Amino acid sequence: MDRRDILKASAIFLGYGLVGGTSIAVLNGCKADKSVDWLPTFFTQDQIDVLAEVAERIIPKTDTPGAKEALVHRYMDEAVKNNFKKEDQDKALEAVGIFDVQANELFKKKFVDITDVQKDQILQGLADASKKDDDSSLGKIFPQLKSLVVAGYFTSEIGATMALVYDPIPGPYQGCIPLSDVGGVYS
Repeated sequence: MDRRDILKASAIFLGYGLVGGTSIAVLNGCKADKSVDWLPTFFTQDQIDVLAEVAERIIPKTDTPGAKEALVHRYMDEAVKNNFKKEDQDKALEAVGIFDVQANELFKKKFVDITDVQKDQILQGLADASKKDDDSSLGKIFPQLKSLVVAGYFTSEIGATMALVYDPIPGPYQGCIPLSDVGGVYS
């Protein structure tokens, strides 16, 4: 099972996996601004560039568009600005900075300038830190960021219509049928 399939399956439990402001953002209907002249309103442009790269490494482009094409970074800017408490916003700003700190320590470059393999190495390090019951900010970054990326992707038009099986008129209710009969997770 590849990363995309795992994320699709986790979309079933999206409501259970969202934390704090992420669930509020989904419930409030946060959407990414699709305008050509869009500028971030909470994060700086450099921070948004980092978030776009992180989101793309979590949900990369395969046979369906990735997180960048779904404008997940724009969703994240809107969600954090409008739905996170002040203390959570401060933590989000700190979290974005950690990617450049890690990239500089390991590779002497900014996060957006390193290779995809190096980005994955940093993300894996953060994921590993989150598994160690680490109460530091480093240990909490990856799960919270991943939940925000997954929420942004699967609530976007691209995620809901291309990554998930989209059926605007699902028809009659049929309970207890195998997932293989319906062909995937529905949005």
